[in-house]
Amino acid sequence: PTHFCNRLHARASTPPTVTMGLLTAVAKLTAQSMGVLAVESYGSAHLAKVAPELHGAVWGIAEKSGVLPKAYGLVIMVNLIVCSFAVIALSFKVGAARDTLGVPLPTMYATGKDAKSVKFNCIQRGHQQALETFTMFLCGSLIGGVKYPISVAFFGLVWCKARFSWAEGYATGEPKKRYQSGWGMLIWTTLIGVFSAAGGVGLELVGVM
Repeated sequence: PTHFCNRLHARASTPPTVTMGLLTAVAKLTAQSMGVLAVESYGSAHLAKVAPELHGAVWGIAEKSGVLPKAYGLVIMVNLIVCSFAVIALSFKVGAARDTLGVPLPTMYATGKDAKSVKFNCIQRGHQQALETFTMFLCGSLIGGVKYPISVAFFGLVWCKARFSWAEGYATGEPKKRYQSGWGMLIWTTLIGVFSAAGGVGLELVGVM
C-alpha cells in the first residue's frame, strides 16, 4: 500500500510543464499522422471519380477476401513481415554485442557502470524498446490497414528506417543520441499513425464516420 501511495504521489506531483509538454508532443504527432491519412482519403475519393479502374486496383475489394482492399496485401508484407524482420535484425545486433562486450546469456542487462556495460545496455535498449511497442504497432497496423492500407504500409516502411536510426543513435552509448537523427522521432509518429488509422476503423464501425 505504501509503495502504491508513493507512486500516486509521484504522479500527482508531476510538474504541469512536463504534462503540457507531453500533451503538446502527442498532439503534434497526431496531427502529422492524421495529415497522411487525410491525403489517402482525398486521393482515394479523387481517383474513384477520375480513374475508377486505378482506384479499384488499389482500394477495391480483393475477390478472395471479400472484405479487404487489394492494397491490404501491402500491410501484410510491410507491417507484418518486413517490420518483424527489422526487429529480428535488431536482436542480431544485441547478439553481436554480447560477444564483443562480454555479456553472455541469459543476462538481460549488464550490471556494471563501466563503458562496455553502458554501451551494451544501450544496444540492448535499441532492441528491447522496439519489442515493447511492436505488438501495439502491429495490431494498429492490421486494423488500421483495413481502411487506410497505403498510409499504414507507408508508416511501416518509415517505422523500419526510424527504428534502425533510433537504435544506431542509442548504440553510441549516449542515450540522448537516439534522437540525434531526424528519423528517430518518427518511431512515435508512425505508432500514433497506425493508432489513428485503427481509430478511424473503429469510428466507422460504430457509425461515427
